[in-house]
Amino acid sequence: MSEQMETGITQYDDEKNWARLIYISKKHLDIWSHQNIRPDYGQMKLSYMPLIFNVRQNGITNTEISKKALIAKQAMSRTVKELETKGLITSQPLKKDKRSYKIHLTDNGKKFVNEANNKMLNLITEYKNLVGEKEFGITVDVLSKIIRYHEKLNHDADEADE
Repeated sequence: MSEQMETGITQYDDEKNWARLIYISKKHLDIWSHQNIRPDYGQMKLSYMPLIFNVRQNGITNTEISKKALIAKQAMSRTVKELETKGLITSQPLKKDKRSYKIHLTDNGKKFVNEANNKMLNLITEYKNLVGEKEFGITVDVLSKIIRYHEKLNHDADEADE
């Protein structure tokens, strides 16, 4: 406690530091993705993943995906163009609003997502073997609740700004 008073900084045990744990787990998932998903598809950027993995079977609008994946529309527009060039998605303007467009996976895009999802399922199996299925399920439930909490906070803040 005296160290905290001297430095004015509250120190946490690395194993219990929430921000560090979230950041490090994200970095490890990025590294895993580079090693296990990206090699099959060459110059795939990690910035493509939030967009491509949020496209539904019947497509999704750029506005929906921007909100769902937390991607700024400007960055998403660039990513859409790059993924179209790679032949993984298509986009068509909406009839009622030409500024918006609907994004669909191509056959190659579906193949990529399916292969990546299968690799992710294998990683999840490894996690379950490591911590047990029950603890893994609890972890997913807790993280989902925390994400919904933050989504509500962001939604409430957006409504207050309007």
